[in-house]
Amino acid sequence: MANFKSKNPKFEHLRKKWVAREKETSQNLIDKHIRHIAATSLGGLMLMSTPGVAMTTPPVNHIEADQGKISASTSQNALLASELVDKLPAETTKLSDAQDQEIIGLIKKDFNLDVKAEIDNEPSSSPPKRLNRTYGVIGGEQHLYRYPGDTLNAHARDAQDWAMYGGAGIAPGLGAYGYFAPSKEAVTPEIEQRERYYLAVQTFLSPGFAERVGEYRDFYKFRKMLVINPKTGQAVVAVIGDAGPAEFTKKHLGGSPEVMHELGLAGGPRKGPVLYYFLEDPDNKIPLGPINLTEELK
Repeated sequence: MANFKSKNPKFEHLRKKWVAREKETSQNLIDKHIRHIAATSLGGLMLMSTPGVAMTTPPVNHIEADQGKISASTSQNALLASELVDKLPAETTKLSDAQDQEIIGLIKKDFNLDVKAEIDNEPSSSPPKRLNRTYGVIGGEQHLYRYPGDTLNAHARDAQDWAMYGGAGIAPGLGAYGYFAPSKEAVTPEIEQRERYYLAVQTFLSPGFAERVGEYRDFYKFRKMLVINPKTGQAVVAVIGDAGPAEFTKKHLGGSPEVMHELGLAGGPRKGPVLYYFLEDPDNKIPLGPINLTEELK
């Protein structure tokens, strides 16, 4: 029907007018429906106020953790994003201690997670440790070799996993901490998750790193962190699994293909601003992966 064309010029003119009117009517209905949803939900309010977001984009109605999506009306993630709007600088610059503490307070309130910009006395005789920043630009990284003989194909759990993440490829060399396991047989579900949700962080720029290289290397190895896309509230728990990127790249950390997906940054330039803090989890009870909280907003 879309390819039909009348041989009668008069009818063809009427057909074009009818098609144009139908398109306009359909678009008006879509816009009206979306504005109704946007006006009645926090996520929609954010959608309308975000520059560059077309109002004709259908809203997300359900949380789908495996696809990194967030519910607009019931998500604590969306609440956090709305609270961060006026807390961050226009440019991706370093945050002050006061800014860090205010943001950490919001994260604890909305996510009920214990995050820190600085960790004291670990080990007991050492100075406090912190990264060179807590707000920066993350860029997409490749998969890492988990054990000797590992292959890119072996990283995919199924066809869907391959379709989503296989295209990122695998880094030609090992990460800063070498293999995640000494052999394929030694790979546990926890080790598999570490590579799946790893970060490359500029640990070498940490204050005091040059004076205590070995101590700082061990401290950062597989350290849990919470990474948040402040524009959407999408968040993921990950580990430091590599060092980088280089300063000349103008990026401040890197994320595995899975991390970038869960942050909503896997498309386009594969980069964007994020917040990242140490996650205190001494009993290892918090699993790696996306944080999607769905308490009803009052």
